[in-house]
Amino acid sequence: MRIPDHKIDEVRSANDIIDVIGAFVRLKKRGKNHIGLCPFHQEKTPSFTVSADKQMYHCFGCGKGGNVFTFVMEMEKVSFIEAVRSLAERAGIQLPAVTADTAETTETDELLNACRFAGNHFYKNLTESPEGKPALQYFHGRGFSDETIRNFGLGYSLNSWEGLLRAAGLEGIPTVRLLKAGLLRQREDGSGYYDYFRGRAMFPILTTTGRVVAFGARKMRDDDPIQGKYINSPETPIYSKSRILFGLFHSKEAIRSEENALMVEGYADAISLFQAGIENVVASSGTALTDGQVSQVGRYTRTLTLVYDADSAGSQAALRGMDLVLEQGLDVKIVSLPPGDDPDSFVRKQGAKEFRKLLGSSVSFIDFKADQFLKAGRFATAEGKTEAVRSIVQSIAKIKDELKRNFFVKEVAEKYEIQESVLHRELDRWVSRERLPARPVGFKGERPPVPQSAQTSRETGGALPAAERDILKILLENQGDVAHFVASNLRLDDLTDSRIQRLAQMALKRIQSTGLLDAGALVNDISDPELKNIVTDVMLSRYEISRGWQDLAVEIDEANPRTIAKAAILAVRRHALRKQIEENQRNLREASQRGDETRSYIQRHQEILRMLKELETQKTE
Repeated sequence: MRIPDHKIDEVRSANDIIDVIGAFVRLKKRGKNHIGLCPFHQEKTPSFTVSADKQMYHCFGCGKGGNVFTFVMEMEKVSFIEAVRSLAERAGIQLPAVTADTAETTETDELLNACRFAGNHFYKNLTESPEGKPALQYFHGRGFSDETIRNFGLGYSLNSWEGLLRAAGLEGIPTVRLLKAGLLRQREDGSGYYDYFRGRAMFPILTTTGRVVAFGARKMRDDDPIQGKYINSPETPIYSKSRILFGLFHSKEAIRSEENALMVEGYADAISLFQAGIENVVASSGTALTDGQVSQVGRYTRTLTLVYDADSAGSQAALRGMDLVLEQGLDVKIVSLPPGDDPDSFVRKQGAKEFRKLLGSSVSFIDFKADQFLKAGRFATAEGKTEAVRSIVQSIAKIKDELKRNFFVKEVAEKYEIQESVLHRELDRWVSRERLPARPVGFKGERPPVPQSAQTSRETGGALPAAERDILKILLENQGDVAHFVASNLRLDDLTDSRIQRLAQMALKRIQSTGLLDAGALVNDISDPELKNIVTDVMLSRYEISRGWQDLAVEIDEANPRTIAKAAILAVRRHALRKQIEENQRNLREASQRGDETRSYIQRHQEILRMLKELETQKTE
């Protein structure tokens, strides 16, 4: 069975689009709407608009738009059914069972279901099986409470070659799905498959909406044949290590409220800090910080604090990470832990209060870089000082905001008693290197080309005619008499844009059958992404009566939809009649050249002129 329409409407009504999108994008109220940086393409100036009244969003930079379901589908790369299910869970709404053979499922849905099952399986192993007790004791030994273990979904993979494989088989989950989700490996002799994670403490890795997409696994036995204390899920269609941060699902609200995200390296570091009440923390999963991870954090805050060990490896990781942060337009601070400590050990020994004091002593990237050169003895010579200052200027050059760069240059000039003009010349040299030549698309840090405005970037069909946009907007926004006036006076064949034609036809059909139109529900019925985007573009834009209608001598009251509708229909009719005149004139010329009878074309020309004259008189009525 499919999900009934009334249940879909119930889920949509229960999930305010401002709250849902606000969990991903920092939104600011501007007039009736909210705006923010688009999560679908990189931009410095907000062009992403969300309407609480219309329960829709639209980006006027890249053109993407839709309702709350569309947003979840785009962000999580899931099907419509999975988006409805996710939002139903969020709102506490019970949905009827939907079978896989009747639901609109995708590979992403199937892989998410496989990882969800694996996460539950590992948690039961940890909390219910005798073999899981040592792992549970390990977590307790790290100071994790049962509530924390449950909150983060920690688990244990049985020391068995086919423990997960057999359990999944009993649930009807195909082997190939487990393999694609990175949970199995194929035997070298090709005879079958075996569990990838065996005898290890498990850390589920979640998306920002709480979906399990991968796992980190810690070694528990000395005789474990796999080298490395930690192993992670491989890259899969649903998991890209460079784009996901451990703990962000749990910490995003705290990051937003604190206006600061703490970046640590390990799973245990993030969990220990979170349990201690320092909840604005994420982990890079033990790898070097990436552009994608910085971008993820940038949706919730403009400040990132790097918390790394004081050893040389930790310092080098901080140096690499801070340049990435600066490149993405975020502010960066650095906290150095005492020698021998990591965030987990420090907070367990010293407590949250002392850790917060440590955060209070965070330094800027300028001071951190200078300190590293000082510790290396580089400030003892003029050459060393030159190297240090040049390195600092190189980091400043990563910042795209020219005004901010100038303030940092001033700070460095005062700190090291160097003329600003000298630093600016050095800065200009490095800024030029940062900007040119552009790196090939696909390389780290490459900014994709910013599309044109939504009103002119219709790759497949060009800009939408102003009058036709307004007619569609009237149909989508207005009920009752105005919509019926349009339905009675508009010929769909007169619309020149096939996309507007299709959408107007859908809208009129709904109005005629039900008497009203819910544009948010209409979006659910549209499969073509371009048409969805047009709906949200038109809904969240103003009427275009001032553009392209200059020669239409009609007095228009912009506050009155009926006068706009009348003027728009007149404009569409007139354009259609003029096109008919052009076509008839062409046919007349061709008939004359062939020596055919032309009387019918002359009569048709006079008839169209009469219709056009009658139309012109309606302007003053």
